[in-house]
Amino acid sequence: MVSTSPSLATSPADGRLDRFTGYFEGLAETDLARIGEIYTEDVHFADPFSDFRGLPTLTEIFRGMFTKMRDYRLVIDEAGMIGPDSGFVRWTMSGHVKQLGRDLWVVEGCSVIRFADDGRVREHIDYWDAASQMYERLPVIGWVLRKIRGRLAQH
Repeated sequence: MVSTSPSLATSPADGRLDRFTGYFEGLAETDLARIGEIYTEDVHFADPFSDFRGLPTLTEIFRGMFTKMRDYRLVIDEAGMIGPDSGFVRWTMSGHVKQLGRDLWVVEGCSVIRFADDGRVREHIDYWDAASQMYERLPVIGWVLRKIRGRLAQH
């Protein structure tokens, strides 16, 4: 769903963000062959686990996601342009992480996207809470993190 806020809405003539979100909403492993149409060769990507530059590394990260997850799904909850070459995307990703059992994992986050002059993504920064949405669900470390969170919450 594209934002209807006048300050955040993508202009009708600007399909960069729509092309980006369309690529990810239906992403399948076979779509990785087209990743160079979406990202520049020297793309900068960062999330709670990674921070790197380069299309080959990004392609391998996404390929690994399909290897490690089944029933991968990404839903775009909201998106909009926030500057002449910048956009944001709020998303919900879900799937079953093969090494972590049968439970469905759901991660909510947002991305800040910066576009190159040719309309491809030159920077993709993902923001999401790895502690509460992932680490706290793990058996031992999760118990420790929940205890720490509980103590910090007691004012």
